[in-house]
Amino acid sequence: MTQTINKDIPIPLYYQLKEILKDRIKSGDLRTGELIPSERELVEQYEISRPTVRQAVNELVSEGLLRKEHGKGTYVAKPKISQWFLENLTSFSDEMVEKGLEYSTKVLKKTIVSADSTLVEIFGDRYKSYYRLDRLRFVKNEPYVLVTTYLPVGTAEDLLDEDFENASLYKTLEAKYGLNIGYADRVIEAVNVTEEDAKHLGVDPMHAVQLITTKGFLEDDQLFEYSIARYRGDTSNFTIRVSYKSR
Repeated sequence: MTQTINKDIPIPLYYQLKEILKDRIKSGDLRTGELIPSERELVEQYEISRPTVRQAVNELVSEGLLRKEHGKGTYVAKPKISQWFLENLTSFSDEMVEKGLEYSTKVLKKTIVSADSTLVEIFGDRYKSYYRLDRLRFVKNEPYVLVTTYLPVGTAEDLLDEDFENASLYKTLEAKYGLNIGYADRVIEAVNVTEEDAKHLGVDPMHAVQLITTKGFLEDDQLFEYSIARYRGDTSNFTIRVSYKSR
């Protein structure tokens, strides 16, 4: 592991420092939640300028390896969980099992609600009532994502009797109710979390979260689900595979 900066090679000094800090994080020399050396300490240790140090640190913050706290310093960030959630239609539990991560679910609310203007806009006026399911998903015992799901009551009888703390919604709909789930449309945006959601997610109010809305369709193109997921921005990122098409 290189711990010195070589000023005689054509590699930029900020990049060398950035790689040194990356190596120290990966090796465990700098651990999650630990305060890294101050800007002044890095300047003195590596005999480089403050702008060089700032550029290296700012890039690591942008990459999610470091996080800054105003008035306190710069800390090693928690590793983010990378998901293919936007590309693959799979259950949360299946993806966590595939990654070998410990996870759990807490059901916050199971109820039947009347159609409102938002649901009518999404589903049309065909349905008068909907199941509403609010679940808080944990990874490694920490809040990870808060999901609110709406399904027309006619989709599945007695759905609220199911144990969704231990069972997958999609697997239940397929195995017990015979639905053939086909595909989904998803939209992602960054928003500031509401005060209520912040309490569930364990973050400060106005903290940035990744908001993902999902419209789930059956194989016959029937819309059966509308979900709103609020992912903590400090613990997750998403990967999308994009295909190139020439004209």
